[in-house]
Amino acid sequence: MRKKILLSLLSLLIIISGAAQDSLKMTTLREVVISASRADQSIIEIPRSVAVIGEETIRKSIYQSFGELLNAESSLYVVGANQTPGTNQNLFMRGSNSNQVAVLIDGVRIADPSSPNAAMDLSEVSLTNVERVEIVRGSHSTMYGGAAIGGVINLITKKNGTPGFHGAAGWQGGVFGEDAWSSTENVTLTYNTKNGLYFDGSVFQQNVQGLNASEKSKTFPSFTSDRDNFEKTDASVKAGFRNEIWVGNISFKNVHQFADIDNGAFSDDDNSYLIFDRKLLQYQLGYKLHPYFRLSVLGSFTESERFYEDDSSKVNLTTYDKTYSTGSYYGELQTHEVQLNYAKEDTKGVFGAGLYTEKMFFDSYLFYNDPAFPFELETNYDTLDTSTSTRYIFAQLGHVFGNFNLSAGSRLSNHTTAGNVLTFEVNPSFAFKNLLLYGSFSSGFNAPSLYQLYDPSKGFTAHTTRGNPNLQPEKSISFELGVKKLFSSGSYITFSAYQTKVDNSIEYVYLWNREKPVEVLDFNDDRGDTYINVGEQLVRGLEVEAYAQISDKVSLSGNISALNTRIKIQPDNIDNQHTGGHHVQLFNLGTFLNNDVEQSDLVRRPNFTAYTRLSYEPVPDLGFAFVYRYTGKRFDSGYDGSLGPYGALSRIAVDAYHLVDIGVNWQATKIFGVAVKVDNLLKEEYR
Repeated sequence: MRKKILLSLLSLLIIISGAAQDSLKMTTLREVVISASRADQSIIEIPRSVAVIGEETIRKSIYQSFGELLNAESSLYVVGANQTPGTNQNLFMRGSNSNQVAVLIDGVRIADPSSPNAAMDLSEVSLTNVERVEIVRGSHSTMYGGAAIGGVINLITKKNGTPGFHGAAGWQGGVFGEDAWSSTENVTLTYNTKNGLYFDGSVFQQNVQGLNASEKSKTFPSFTSDRDNFEKTDASVKAGFRNEIWVGNISFKNVHQFADIDNGAFSDDDNSYLIFDRKLLQYQLGYKLHPYFRLSVLGSFTESERFYEDDSSKVNLTTYDKTYSTGSYYGELQTHEVQLNYAKEDTKGVFGAGLYTEKMFFDSYLFYNDPAFPFELETNYDTLDTSTSTRYIFAQLGHVFGNFNLSAGSRLSNHTTAGNVLTFEVNPSFAFKNLLLYGSFSSGFNAPSLYQLYDPSKGFTAHTTRGNPNLQPEKSISFELGVKKLFSSGSYITFSAYQTKVDNSIEYVYLWNREKPVEVLDFNDDRGDTYINVGEQLVRGLEVEAYAQISDKVSLSGNISALNTRIKIQPDNIDNQHTGGHHVQLFNLGTFLNNDVEQSDLVRRPNFTAYTRLSYEPVPDLGFAFVYRYTGKRFDSGYDGSLGPYGALSRIAVDAYHLVDIGVNWQATKIFGVAVKVDNLLKEEYR
């Protein structure tokens, strides 16, 4: 487990532009979004829990990462955010698993198909050249397909603006405790013509030196210490055209990251590192066929690779572990989609069809150089077809009947191994003057990852492969009730209550010799490890968001989220043909499935979170911010060697923590601004 004490961070931001910056204002429920319905619609009209983080909010906050930005939103918790730069950032939304949230860039899903569960590491995303971030909470598979059980995050990049040449340059520098520092630079250049053509490019560079990510302990006096550095570069270019009839653009993004990694808590490793690269090509073309119809085509090609090397044959001057290992994980995604939008008076609709493909490749090498027991192992997927495709059609139609609005939609997806999957959503709502009462009833699904389907690994005495091609998709049913109220001053309050039930949850399990009692199992009784569908997951929660314009100079915003989670697993749901009838041990819980298993409080989901921001703007160009964040008690996972012959994961209680941040923004001139921020003012220790 990693732990970070962020003592302070001082930042400077310089903006250079040919046009004046807008005054800084909070986003209200009048903001227009597209992610909820794939069409322009204001938040106050959308019968879902929706949020928008605008460009000015991002710039003013000086967030260090995409994960930190999302961590301030209700019902979102990002493991790894506000911690050591380079740490994996996994998103949990409304209690769903990290691979049950769809992350999009300009409406196209981005993931890591070579990782075990295909979840995206948010640390690869920078906030350079971002126009806004749209968040749709709750199951949204009808609009966006798989991995949208918990919701959707859509990061939308900038497009054409005011004619002329514009540029922005920023620098952030900070210190983290003793002998550790961070430097971040970004440059954006944009050229817009009067006839709608635009070109832009951006470069983001981050360098972190001197941090130590391993947790210290007085019980380990021989603990060695190394510094864990991190480097990141994110570069992109885009060209496009927009007018009343045509919309089109093509863009390319390249991400490169280098991170020193450790060997776990109390275990530094100065010879191990991880490199991540992603290349992303996206395209979009839209044409207004008729005043009521618009046709769009969009898609993407993306390649990603994670490479690690651990040359720990020599750990330090006196310690050797005789191990050398490397691994390369390659993933490829493609999305191609056509969409037709219809809008006439009180009726709106969207219809579409598309293709989503995934592919991965894996190559690893391990050498254990011990004279008494030398061992060498090489694994690759070069003879396997580790790919899947999903073909789909979808439709959504909505109509306003006076104060009553009803929208409904459905999607039919055909997955390579799972076959046909049908999802739906129904969203009724009642609108009064700046007040919306709404409900949502929807279903979702999450297809198995390529690793879960095709991994050919076997143990020494295994009777089955780790991958299970018979896995079924995880399926969900969600209910939600909510209220949105917008006041004439711009203040607002929203409330929602929800429940999501997920069946066919995919779990990683050990298999043990069925001929022996569990109590006397040993290493020789290993019958392999695999993935199976087993049990159900239930999540209930409440969300409250509010913004108050107290005066012309003072505003207050915040949110609270309460969460109750549970997993229930029954032996009767096990596929005994795949497991061979052997004893099944849940790796993530360490429990043998001899009887029903029910566990509350799933790991890495806080039971309560709160966020408050007080903003004070004494003059239009000077702003102060005071931020308080609370993260409630939760559980994490930790290895326990007493759970079966190989050990497994047990739950570790993690204490709640409070964070207080302060910041000031000064727009000295139209082209120059300075911001200073101090994180964790109270020097809180947290995990």
